[in-house]
Amino acid sequence: MEQWNHTVSPITHFILAGIPGIQDRKARTLLFVIFLAIYTITIIENAILVIVITFDKALHSPMYLFICNLALLDLLIPSVTIPEVLYYLITDDKSIAFGPCVMQMAFHLTFLVTESLSLVAMAYDRYQAICNALLYPTVMTTKHVFTLCVFCWTIGMIGAVISAYFVLTAFFCGPNKIEFFSCDFSTVILLACNDVTLQRQYNSILSVVIISFQLFFILFSYGKIIATVLRISSAEGQWKAFSTCASHLLVISVFYLVMAFVLVSYSLPGFSEQLRTLATMLHNILPPLVNPVIYCLKTKEIRISIVKMLMKFSIGQLTNVMKVK
Repeated sequence: MEQWNHTVSPITHFILAGIPGIQDRKARTLLFVIFLAIYTITIIENAILVIVITFDKALHSPMYLFICNLALLDLLIPSVTIPEVLYYLITDDKSIAFGPCVMQMAFHLTFLVTESLSLVAMAYDRYQAICNALLYPTVMTTKHVFTLCVFCWTIGMIGAVISAYFVLTAFFCGPNKIEFFSCDFSTVILLACNDVTLQRQYNSILSVVIISFQLFFILFSYGKIIATVLRISSAEGQWKAFSTCASHLLVISVFYLVMAFVLVSYSLPGFSEQLRTLATMLHNILPPLVNPVIYCLKTKEIRISIVKMLMKFSIGQLTNVMKVK
């Protein structure tokens, strides 16, 4: 990748702007500690969720397999950007080579698009579970869940490959400062010296199409779900039906509300660049942080499985200690 770029552009590395206005050592150290703590908790939470669902056969049903896929993505999304942020917060080294920059951009785009489409697939799963309850076991098989997950990943990878191709074939002659905290397609392509109108239009159109499709499908699914639930005669039955969707709705709300805040901030004149950057960073780490908490609080089966796993681990450790003695 580096060699490819050397034959096209003289730029071999970029400089990340980071968080505007954060130059003080104490402020950067404080942010380093905060983001390191959040990142560590996020990794532990999602790793536990993936392990529990993977090894507990009682959780090998469509809803939990989707949650496992989401937890895996929540492990990967912050891992693409946050370690780089932590590094430059503590070292002042904001440079990133061209090749790693393109790879970071491609991986982050793959995981982000895949997660957003996975939320749509999960809405479809809830639609089938409530609106077509009798046919749900035959429609939402493990094979079907796997196919939907592969489809989400494939779309994410295709979008990332196209974006990476646009960057690799663009001409970069300077400046090389990326006005962002990580390598993002929209900010990297702005540095190109040749005409990149087509590439920028592609990015805008793709973003609008993907977000519009997601919101339409999610709203359509939950519109059908609400209509079906309201036809249930008993209040207990309505509550039970809504409770199966509560965790997914909370996860969707966190994901899209933070995204909406970031997008709206660009249309507000005089909006703080520092606040916008921090909000964008939160969009990378807040959903992965709270998603496992939401599913653990709202899903009894996951809580029971985690307790069982911790008990087995504790008993195993105690047995090893006794053997040593």
